[in-house]
Amino acid sequence: MSLFAKTSRCTICPVTCGEVLADLRTMATWHFGPFDNDDAVDWCSRLESAIGAARAAIVRDAMTVVTTQRTGFSDAEASEALAAAATVLQVMSGKADSRSGYAPRFLLETQDVAGTPELRALAVAALDAIVADGSPWRTRWMHDVEEDDAIDAVERMRSALDVGEC
Repeated sequence: MSLFAKTSRCTICPVTCGEVLADLRTMATWHFGPFDNDDAVDWCSRLESAIGAARAAIVRDAMTVVTTQRTGFSDAEASEALAAAATVLQVMSGKADSRSGYAPRFLLETQDVAGTPELRALAVAALDAIVADGSPWRTRWMHDVEEDDAIDAVERMRSALDVGEC
């Protein structure tokens, strides 16, 4: 039996242990920025560990998942695609858009990810999929106190990418 499937009641408090453990294994999100969650941080770590052209593939692949599956992607995949789109914005603008310490600023010093019109269009499509009604990312933020801020942040990124402000 899995540790997370345990359903015995705690003898100290009125909670089911499985409920508490399920809460512990969910992704941590500490703010609404594109790099402010565990999945984005893990993705950025993989991006930094990659070399050369592999970095561009990691960025492209993260966004392709959400654009090809539309609503069949996971919350983790949405978080990675959001981080990838923010990375595209950073590469195209030449400046780190996020204040997060986890943003891939190391890319500003390389040519590993080239800001092309195709990559920009993919980032816009990924952001559209992420904020679409019913998407896992949108569901995660539903009824959260920062829901409007999170959506606004994505829409600002999309606008900057879409109209070429970067």
